[in-house]
Amino acid sequence: MEFPKIKYRILIILLGGILTSCSVKYIPVPSKNITVSDGYGILKQEDLIFAVSNKYWIKEPQNLTDYFTTFHISVKNKTDEKIKIKAEDISLLDIEGTQFDAVGTDYVLELLVPEEIAYNSYLEIPEEHRHIWENWREAKKYLMSDTFNFGYILPGATKSGFVFFPKLKSVNKKCAIVFKGQTINFTREN
Repeated sequence: MEFPKIKYRILIILLGGILTSCSVKYIPVPSKNITVSDGYGILKQEDLIFAVSNKYWIKEPQNLTDYFTTFHISVKNKTDEKIKIKAEDISLLDIEGTQFDAVGTDYVLELLVPEEIAYNSYLEIPEEHRHIWENWREAKKYLMSDTFNFGYILPGATKSGFVFFPKLKSVNKKCAIVFKGQTINFTREN
């Protein structure tokens, strides 16, 4: 009776090891202008607070990490006027200094749309593929609600969400997020 439990535990440990060995996680590095708290690199400026963490997308569609390097950001407006945050305000640099710009949600959705629904409406999809349509609608809902929406932030308000960048090569031991000219360095977690 004990032998199957041991085999099950070994299988779980091996599966966990395989999954974590494929994942690359970057952690923020504190510096003169950057503090680190709860896995976030935090930049405090007179008008805003910018926080960024390399977080995995864990909702549907779960294969996003195959295509993108994802960061979760939060921006707090400390002023009495609304401020605008544009996609051009944030970039990812790899270890060689190659710049990657944020990828829009529309591109993410287009890239990941299943072939079964790409050119069909719900009524044209065969019954056996309708579950794919429903799963895609659920994934689209998560993408729309959990992605950082660039644009205006009201006075005293905070906006948070995921930002997608093209997938960094696994050889990168370091990377950096550049936000409005300020750099937050990250190093690969071992």
